[in-house]
This record gives sequence, C-alpha cells and structure tokens, in this order.
Amino acid sequence: MFRRSFCFLLFAGFCLGCAQVGSPSGGPRDKNPPQLLESDPPNYSIRFEAKKIQITFDEYIVLESVNQELIVSPPMEEQPEVKLRKKTLIIEFEEELKENTTYTFNFGNAIKDLHEGNKLQNFEYVFSTGDILDSLSVKGTLRYAETLKKPKEAISIMLYSDLRDSVPLTEIPMYVGRSDDSGVFSVNNLRPGEYKVFALKDGNNNFLFDLPSEEIAFLDTSLTVNTDFVMQLLGIEALDSIAMPVDTSSRTASDTIPDLGPDLTSVYIDLMLFTEPSDIQYLSDYMREDRRKLLTVFALPLSDSFQYDFLLEEGEEISFLEDFSDLRDSLTLWVIDSLHYKKDSLWMALKYTVKDTAEKYVSQHDTLIFTYKEQTSKKRKKSTSVSVEKLELTTIRKRGFQDLHHKLGLTLNFPLEKITDSLISLYHIPDSVQLPVPFEVEADSVLLNRALLSVNWESAANYRLEILPGALASIYPLEHDTIDVSFETRDTEYYGQILLKLTNVNHRVLVQLLSKQKVISVREVDADGQYVFPNLSPREYTFKFIHDLNENGRWDTGEYLEKRQPEPVEFLPGNIEVRSNWDHDVSMILQK
Repeated sequence: MFRRSFCFLLFAGFCLGCAQVGSPSGGPRDKNPPQLLESDPPNYSIRFEAKKIQITFDEYIVLESVNQELIVSPPMEEQPEVKLRKKTLIIEFEEELKENTTYTFNFGNAIKDLHEGNKLQNFEYVFSTGDILDSLSVKGTLRYAETLKKPKEAISIMLYSDLRDSVPLTEIPMYVGRSDDSGVFSVNNLRPGEYKVFALKDGNNNFLFDLPSEEIAFLDTSLTVNTDFVMQLLGIEALDSIAMPVDTSSRTASDTIPDLGPDLTSVYIDLMLFTEPSDIQYLSDYMREDRRKLLTVFALPLSDSFQYDFLLEEGEEISFLEDFSDLRDSLTLWVIDSLHYKKDSLWMALKYTVKDTAEKYVSQHDTLIFTYKEQTSKKRKKSTSVSVEKLELTTIRKRGFQDLHHKLGLTLNFPLEKITDSLISLYHIPDSVQLPVPFEVEADSVLLNRALLSVNWESAANYRLEILPGALASIYPLEHDTIDVSFETRDTEYYGQILLKLTNVNHRVLVQLLSKQKVISVREVDADGQYVFPNLSPREYTFKFIHDLNENGRWDTGEYLEKRQPEPVEFLPGNIEVRSNWDHDVSMILQK
C-alpha cells in the first residue's frame, strides 16, 4: 500500500513538472514591430567599402513588396538585391558606390514580423563612403492642392542639385524620400547645398515627370539647406547656448539623435500636389445602355472641328436628338425613329482634332459600333403576356417634404417634347377641402428630360399633385401612368442661416458652401464684409474658399514648366451645425 501511494505521488509530481514547460497559452497579443539587434557594417558607418550589408532583428521577419517599398537615396541605376535569411536581412550591391556620398536605404512598410505582421515603418540604414556622414534633412507635409487632403499612398519626394527647370523631366534626382499615409515626408542625410524640390506620384517608377497623368508638386524657388539658413529662419544669432546633435559617425546601430534643442539640421516645407491640365484629346468611352441612347465621352471639351455621321445604306436617313454636356466633353444622341433604334448595331464615324507626337494638331478619325442586345430573363420567357412599355415619370415621394424655396421637379426617363398643363392639377388642403393652386410649368433649361413646377408655396401646408396620362410627352410615343401624390411643405422656421464675416479679401474669392462634400451654393466675393447664406436645412456645413487669381470663376490647376502653382484653396476650420430657426455667426480671416 505504501509503495503504490509513493509511486502515484512520483507520477503526479512528474506531470506537474511537465505542465510548467513551454509557453503559456492565451497571453497579450504582440503589438511591437521587429527591433534591430545589430548590423554589419554598423548603421551610420563612414568610409564604407563593403559589398554586402547584413541587418539582424530580434525576431523572424518577412518582406512585403520590398522592390516597391525600398527607396535608395541617392538612387542607384541598378536596384540592390535584397534577401532574407531567418532573422537577417541581406543587401548586396549591383553597382559601384559613389565616392564621398552618404547613402540612405529606407524600407518603407516592407519589414514586418513573421507571426503578427507588425510593420517596422520607414526603417533606415545609412552609411557614407567618405569621411563625413551628411545629416541635414528636408521635412514637411504634402497635400492635394484642390482639397487640402493628405495623400494616403506613398508619394516620391525628389531633390536635385542641378537647378535647371528641365531636371524632373530628364534627370533622376540626387536625393529621394517618400511621404507616409498622413502626407508627412522626410528626406534625410543631405549634404549642405541648394536644391530644387519636387513631389511626384510616379506612374512608371522611373523618377521622371514624363506622364501627363502623373501628379506633381514643386517649390517656386530653389531651397537652401544648411545650418546657417535654418538658424536664420529660427531667428538664432549664436550657438553658445544651443547644444548641437552628437557626431553621427560614432553612432551604434541603436543610437538616435537626442532632442537637444532647436532642430538645426532640418528645413520644413509644405508642398501642394496637382495634376496638370491635359491638352491631349481622345475618346475615353462610348456606350449604348438603352437602345435609343448613344453616348460618347471625351477627355477634353470638343472644338468646333468635331463632326459625326451615321454610316447608313444609300438613301437612308436617321432622325435623332443631340444633347451636349455643359462642358461639351460628352455627346448623347437619342435616336428617334424605331426603324433604326431597333437595330442591334449602329455605326458612326467621328472626326475631331488631336495633338500628335510632334505636338501638331491633326484630325483623328474613329469608327464606332454601338451594339445593344435586349436582356431577357427566364421569368419573361415563361410569360405569355406582352408587356407594354411605359414612360417613367418620377416626382416628389408620397408624404414627402417639399422645400419652400425650390421648384418641384417632374422627371422622365426620356427627353421631354411637350407639356400639357391642363392635365396637371395642384391642390392646397388647409383642412379637408381641396383648393386649386395656380402654378407654372416649364421645361428645364439644363436637363432635357425634366420639367419644373413653379409655385408660391405656403409654409407647413398640405398639398396634392395629380398628373394625368399625356401631361408630359417625350420624343417617343409612350404614355406615363397617372401620378397622384400628397406631400407637405417645410415650415419657415425649419430653416437656419449662416452669417459669414470675411476679412483680408484682397482679390476675387469663390466662396463655396459645402455639405457632405457637395457644393450647395457659390458666391463671388471681392471685398471684406458679412455675407448671408439663408434658407439652409438643419445639418452640417462648411466653407471652401478658392482664391480665383485669374477671375475666371473656377479653380485652376498648376503647370510646372509655366512656373504656375495651382490657385490657393482654404477651408473653414471645422464644421457648422446649422439648427432650425437659428442664425450662425462665422468669421474667416483669409491668408494673403
């Protein structure tokens, strides 16, 4: 008995001991990115002569899109080969290094740990082939010129010591950096000098501004990068009381520059990103979503040289309605006669002016085939009844709310041809009695398929609208159903208004009132003062201010070779929560 108990205790003790071996399950998730342990040669080395770099981290890592993420500054003609061996990153050079040059290898978001995927963002390995490790920087923020939003994707920041205007078109930069997902950038380890500075969304990854769709930003003048210039910007006259950064040539792999006072090694700038206006005309799309409707879309507004013809059998004629867009960059043709729109294919010849490779304007000829095939569902195949096509008429929803300060829209799915107002009735219902209301109805001057009903609306009143078949006729012999809707107008106290006080208006400014990024109204302003924006529905608004320097009534982008920046844009800080029956006072001091 004693022996059996003793054996059991030994066995239990053995099991408990075994249970303590290994990693505990469950624990907090590792959120830390890989950490650098050592590198050979050491990071921030001088007199660098190695052909290979080995960088070891404290855990197993993986590389993600390293060929796209890795930026070498100054750029190399041959991208170095990057390999991975367990916890060690290996870099091998494919070309000879330049003499007396500081190189920066920025890995962007390429390095992350194996198990949790924590990214080591913007890790840099730096060395110099000379006796000096350059330590100056250009830092700043990148925004889109038209919206002031920060780009989420990485944008190349390029510095040139060659100050000719043509360098971004013909030469690769001397130094390269990149912006992060908040638009912040830093180009580090620069030697003192004077530079041209650009940002480029590089469409073909060749560090050249050579595609019309590439987005660019540039400084108007060259940028001086040296300690004396930074001191001048900061208003510092002497260095007696200012601690300078430590000598970077003696740093180890884990060293960083301590914060010892004013940053005398960095120049800070802001860049505005834009796409240049294109003068390359081309047909961007064409379609036939309805068998009656032929749409062509162009990259630029069409000139007077634009011509088109249907390709028909000899003696055939085709009738159609022509509808150009406001900017004249698209054309919709509504084929009227059924003999032609019932055809599955319609052929059209186009002629328009384009610019050729020699920068000369020539005539472009295109032949388009507009095809349409009727969609038939299984349900329709089983049905024996013939469906009659109706004209679709839409207006305010039943029991909806009509704005006191707007006309009531009547919209068709095809272009409007005729209005018979005697078939339209509008009633005011103060109690249970329906009182006829006078109105005027006319075709919309902008949209071919819409009519507008003008009424002196009463506040918070009940109305009934009746539209009988035939009231609105389209260019096709179709008839709409009867429309009978009841609705209510808004109360006058439903609306609020904004009183905007503007200061420092030195030229034409376009004031845009926005709600959910949609333009509600636009004012042209030439002087300081208070401007009233009345009859606003209760919701959030903000203001956008466009400095219309050429006074053409719109925002204009920039052009690099013309040395023209995009027109400046400002936004009112924060939003305005408009409340019913309330005046909201807002002030804005515009920048000069």
